[in-house]
Amino acid sequence: MNALSPAADAGTPTPPRAIPVRLTVNGAPAEVLVPPRTQLAEILRDRLDLTATHLACEQGVCGACTVMVDGRPVRSCLTFAADCDGAEVETLEGWQGDALMEKLRAAFARNHALQCGFCTPGMLATARDLVARLDSDDETRIRNELSGNLCRCTGYVGIVAAIREVISERDAAGIAPSGRALPALHAAAGFAPFEPAAAPAMAEAAAAPAGETTVEDGWSVVRRHVAVAHPPSAVWAHFADLPSVVRCLPGAELAETDGTRFAGHVAVRFGPITARFEGEGRFETDAAARSGSVRGTGKDRGGQSNVTGGLDFAVAQGASPEASDVDVALRFRIEGRLGQFNRPELVSGLVDHLLGEFVQNCNAVLDGGTVRDSGGLSVWSLLRALAGGLFRRR
Repeated sequence: MNALSPAADAGTPTPPRAIPVRLTVNGAPAEVLVPPRTQLAEILRDRLDLTATHLACEQGVCGACTVMVDGRPVRSCLTFAADCDGAEVETLEGWQGDALMEKLRAAFARNHALQCGFCTPGMLATARDLVARLDSDDETRIRNELSGNLCRCTGYVGIVAAIREVISERDAAGIAPSGRALPALHAAAGFAPFEPAAAPAMAEAAAAPAGETTVEDGWSVVRRHVAVAHPPSAVWAHFADLPSVVRCLPGAELAETDGTRFAGHVAVRFGPITARFEGEGRFETDAAARSGSVRGTGKDRGGQSNVTGGLDFAVAQGASPEASDVDVALRFRIEGRLGQFNRPELVSGLVDHLLGEFVQNCNAVLDGGTVRDSGGLSVWSLLRALAGGLFRRR
């Protein structure tokens, strides 16, 4: 008989089930059938022959694979096919004839902003987002937001100069950062109208709903609303005990505290990058309101990255007497080697994952149990370090 027996069939691995993914790529509809864990970069390069999107580290570190998805820059090497269904994707090929991109290309050439060119497609995608979104040509902010795109050739001087030059042209043409230009000045300046998403203004940020991750005035801002399965009095007592909270943060260790000031470190590992952030900060609480804030800074021992941030939190009654709701607002800025993780699209999923671990550990401690060993901290340990470090400082 040709049919395999059940015994012979038992050890055969089941191939991953392919799923249909429907995209709009550079304005044209596309449909591909791929395994769910296929990367967006693979779809673009291998299935749609859009090879201007380059792959280098394939770990979300270098930024060479940056493309726009639903109006936001993302790492296509980390974006799974299953998350792309229905998305609108823009790659370098789709900006042929785009007035803003043409000005950037010309400025890159004038300012010698490329050498080997491998990083250039991702660099141009990010640059276009910056020119469309930033409200000024401030060099410090441009360098900070560009830190997620690595270039081993140019030293970034020409790249930053090119971006500043096009922002100045945009401003001279009367085009607002939101992309809503003054129509009378479009033709004279040689700009065609463009409609990228703008970063929310600081005044609007306070009203933003929980669960949002944004960039505001150069800071990455994360707002989350989490539930803890214990009454507010117990949750607040837990948060007020700094050593107890630190135990719940993966990779975090508290060195010393006097109840207001603290010092400690957080270990970070992300792909080929490892770092140990050592820092200090200040913790303040309002017991009557069951709210508090944490402000702190940390520096990688190797001197390659710095992080600054602040956390505001409030504990409230949950849906039942035995449950609590915790509102968290985290603001942070990362500089140096890990600066690419400032971008909200790299932050959101990892924050949710680490918050989930933190809440599980808090519930375990409040139940009288022990904290689960996480086996180390991912990149978001860093932010967890921040967010986490923030919680612990309570």
